[in-house]
Amino acid sequence: MAQWQKNVEFTTTKLWQDYEKSLLTQVVSDIRQSIPKCVDFYEGRQWPSATESTKNLPRPVVNIIKMICRNKKGAILSVPVKILYKSFSPCTDVQRFNDFASSLFKEMGQDSIDRLAIDDAIKKGSYFYHYYWDSNARSSADGELGSLRCELIDPLNIFFSNPCELDEQKQDWIIISTKMDVSKILAISDNTLSKEELLSDAQNSKKFDLPIDDSKKITVLTRYFKQDNEVWCERATKNHIICKPFKLIPTLLDSQLGELASKKPAQQVTRRIINETILYPIVSGYYERKEGSIYGMGEVEGLIPNQKAINFNIAMALLNAQQCAWGKYIALPNALNGQKISNVPGQVLIDYSGTGDGIKKMPELELSKIPMELVSMLNSMTRSVSGASEVMTGETYTSTLSGAAIAYLQAQAQIPIEELRNNFWDTKRKQGLVVAQFMKHCFWKRAYIKEPLTTGDEKASEIDNFYSCDYENALFDVYVEAIGGTKSSLASDISLLDTCLKNGKISLETYIKAYPASAITNKEEILKQIQSEKLSEISLLKCELEYYKKKFKEKLT
Repeated sequence: MAQWQKNVEFTTTKLWQDYEKSLLTQVVSDIRQSIPKCVDFYEGRQWPSATESTKNLPRPVVNIIKMICRNKKGAILSVPVKILYKSFSPCTDVQRFNDFASSLFKEMGQDSIDRLAIDDAIKKGSYFYHYYWDSNARSSADGELGSLRCELIDPLNIFFSNPCELDEQKQDWIIISTKMDVSKILAISDNTLSKEELLSDAQNSKKFDLPIDDSKKITVLTRYFKQDNEVWCERATKNHIICKPFKLIPTLLDSQLGELASKKPAQQVTRRIINETILYPIVSGYYERKEGSIYGMGEVEGLIPNQKAINFNIAMALLNAQQCAWGKYIALPNALNGQKISNVPGQVLIDYSGTGDGIKKMPELELSKIPMELVSMLNSMTRSVSGASEVMTGETYTSTLSGAAIAYLQAQAQIPIEELRNNFWDTKRKQGLVVAQFMKHCFWKRAYIKEPLTTGDEKASEIDNFYSCDYENALFDVYVEAIGGTKSSLASDISLLDTCLKNGKISLETYIKAYPASAITNKEEILKQIQSEKLSEISLLKCELEYYKKKFKEKLT
């Protein structure tokens, strides 16, 4: 009997029971209701269905939420970062480890996944990376099958043994729920199952499912759990085992050991002995911490009441304009004699009352300005409280402000964003730890493309080999390094450029080239225009020079 069977009993029934308990926990904590609502408001679905009493009410959407969220997302991602490793052992070739890690992150498309993660964080409050071994993925260097991949898990599809514990590595188990086709389930199953048996699982409990549900797909649960400092994985539907528990980090086969020894004869290659606690391949992150929950709190949730008030007041202003647009008439009985008032310009009405005052127009009411004044006030207060003021978004500036002053104001407005950015960087560090364990134990031999040291480096396409056995016992620390300068550094840079240009130390072309791209628009177009004018000036000087040469020769003759 396997070791996992001795200590832990994992059956499909127990797995599904834990899954349903976790679903109920999400319902009780309001996560399953609030997240879809936040997504709807972000995407512009902000009005309820019309009723008999509100069918004539205008339904405008001025999406303040989306504007604020996009600015916050841009601010968090405005400083690109890179995960780097530092070894505690001076004998470890940490440069090769970092080079391979950089190549691996590019191969996985980590930057694109990070942008989607921040999008999830702002709307849903939290985001979850899932790293897994894809046997069908090909290496970008030599096309070899099998590599590490990353996917983003929706917060509604991941469940924890203790949702009050913020550290995902301290969980007893983590379950991921996925909708899969029957054919794909049969392809990954290590049990002999028939299509008919799996189709019986298609009628799974749907009382907690989202409104949009594909009944043709079957819910597959993937559970990670820890046993003796190692992570195990199992998969099952409601009634059937898909994959029996297996180790996340596999042991090298004898054939792999022999091949590896032949490639590296100068070193002793032995069967791997893992002497460290293996981490779950799950990395959790949050936008802002929610007290007592691993699921965070997003930007959208707190803005919904204000967004409703803004929409409602604009609707009231439009309804007021709609009701007061045409003046009303007072007519004595039989004064119209069947005529219909259409408000067509130039329409002639005949007064049949004989009094001369049978038809008269009431004074038009003045449109109320109160709703729009409330909208302006709510908009201003919402942007101020949420930290999305005009200074941060760069919308308006006084013409008397210098470039350095503008950059300084932007830097000050970015200070509240620093905490949100630090939350993301902390999550990036956890990413590095998880990826490092796969690199140390799964890539027993892998070719990779080395990055150029500088732009235009002739060795950009050089291919090197990475051997995981070189790092089996190595201990790494992970840190996150900003690739570009932060906003706070722009003020001093622009101030220095202004001084140099004013004192004639640099040309206007050099000034524009060195000016930070994030603080100027149409930089390339300005440079092209300057260069064009420069060429025109040079051509003119050449013509003048030829003219004076000719005159000088004529004078000599």
